[in-house]
Amino acid sequence: MTDLNCYITTFNCGRALVDVDYFAANLFNGLQTNLPPDLVVLSLQEIAPIGYSFLGGSLLTPYLTRFTRAVNLAAALRTDDFEYKSVAVGTLGMTAIMVFATADVAQRIRWVETAGVGVGLLEMGNKAAIAVRLGLGLGSELEENDEVAMTFVAAHLAPFEGNWERRNLDWKSVCEGLVFESSRDRRRLEDGESEAEPLLSSREGNTSGDSRSLFEAVSHVFVAGDLNYRAADIAPQPEDHRNWPQPAESASDSHHYSHLLKQDQLNREIKIKKTLHNLAEPPIDFPPTYKYSKAAQAEAALRRTTTPVKDEGHTWLWAKHRVPSWCDRVLYLAAAPPTVHSYTALPVQPTSDHRPVSLAFSIPLKPLDLSSADVKAPFPVRKDWKEARATARNYELIVGLAAYLSLTWEGEALLAGTIVGILGGYLALRAMIGT
Repeated sequence: MTDLNCYITTFNCGRALVDVDYFAANLFNGLQTNLPPDLVVLSLQEIAPIGYSFLGGSLLTPYLTRFTRAVNLAAALRTDDFEYKSVAVGTLGMTAIMVFATADVAQRIRWVETAGVGVGLLEMGNKAAIAVRLGLGLGSELEENDEVAMTFVAAHLAPFEGNWERRNLDWKSVCEGLVFESSRDRRRLEDGESEAEPLLSSREGNTSGDSRSLFEAVSHVFVAGDLNYRAADIAPQPEDHRNWPQPAESASDSHHYSHLLKQDQLNREIKIKKTLHNLAEPPIDFPPTYKYSKAAQAEAALRRTTTPVKDEGHTWLWAKHRVPSWCDRVLYLAAAPPTVHSYTALPVQPTSDHRPVSLAFSIPLKPLDLSSADVKAPFPVRKDWKEARATARNYELIVGLAAYLSLTWEGEALLAGTIVGILGGYLALRAMIGT
């Protein structure tokens, strides 16, 4: 193996359980080969309702395990007797990242680090970035110069057409608060330890004091998520939807999406160096990924299939209160561009108003050399990043519990049972006192 074939998909889940069969059938639409990729990364936003997401733990298990099933089913649809190994799963609030690898690649992973920061209200995780950094060994010796590092960031930034400056500030907060704590020690093979065991060592929470931000490591960097940059600076007027993109073969057609793409905020803000510093994106050759109507989702539900869905010539059913936009994006470190095989949007899902977006690419299996590149952190790490995350986590638990008790049937049942129990106890105590 001279190159590592990777596949990143970003998907705003709409706080709903994913349709496993439909998602799996279309997950690898962006591949140009029948062979499953060596590494699969899922960037997931709005993974579950806020009560489940903020409380976390087992409440998120049904949502995450469905994606594990979908990834393995997608691979099984292409080749027999194949299963991915879960390399890393990280969540922060309503954002999650999942990394899967083939057995031989998982075997070569030497270390895994995670980092996360909330950028929502009070720095909570209703909007957030969660990242995984891993080191892949290139040979038999466990030396730093014999490995390649890869950093994958799942992000969800502020919504609405007029909030591009807020999104820029969210990116600043990501750079300031997304910190990987690590020890430079490597786990060595001990006597009697099988070399068939993966050398996975989490280096988070060590005492060495060695911490690195997003751009302070020699690593490939990929940022994928619902970045929420829009194709207009103001909300649409009632009749604007008549001119929105529809399938058109020629870019000269007034309904071709390329005309709307010229107004994309992310491209504009990157060009003037206001956001997503040090990163680049492949050319976009797909329609807007947001916002699809309930009718579009219902139509997708009717087209459930175990084979990939084609939407050439199929009418795009837009929600009329949001300008169609390329909210869902995947970017990479401009100083170390991968070989891009495809960059595409997957079909509308039955459970979300976003279309997933996938990037298929490969990177050479050799140490990354950035010595001649001018890769600098655009913002310094804030000194109180750890305390800020701890405080925000306390807020999340309070909000999560309130949402769980008031917005979920389990919580409502628990709350009702508690009230009944307290009332019953009071009445029993009063009866005993009365006698």
